[in-house]
Amino acid sequence: MPYKIMMYLVAAVPLIFLIAFFAVPEFFVLQGYPSAEGLGLEIGITHRYVMAGMLFMVVCFAFQSSSVEGVDNQKAILLGAAIGFSAMCAVIIFMEGPLRGLPLPVPPVIATGIIAALSFWSRWKLK
Repeated sequence: MPYKIMMYLVAAVPLIFLIAFFAVPEFFVLQGYPSAEGLGLEIGITHRYVMAGMLFMVVCFAFQSSSVEGVDNQKAILLGAAIGFSAMCAVIIFMEGPLRGLPLPVPPVIATGIIAALSFWSRWKLK
């Protein structure tokens, strides 16, 4: 996959989560903490807004790095994206699933896993 298209995908996945976290933070808080109410719910909602802000930074970095020239520079950026999405996928699997006894959120696992695999593959294909 061409580098520029791959970086647009790397930016698109966090953008989707950013929009979701900003639009309906209560939904995500109540998925992880079904009995949250009052101050605990408000803290969880605040954390989702903070996460949305941080995801906005990631989207900006990924989008701006799509214009980087030079294969060595592109490989370094794709390696960072691959490691970052792999780590995020692992965190979602281990922290949401078996360690806390919650149902595994399949869409985020699939999205982060696919982008990690595509980043590794695109890095390998760069010439």
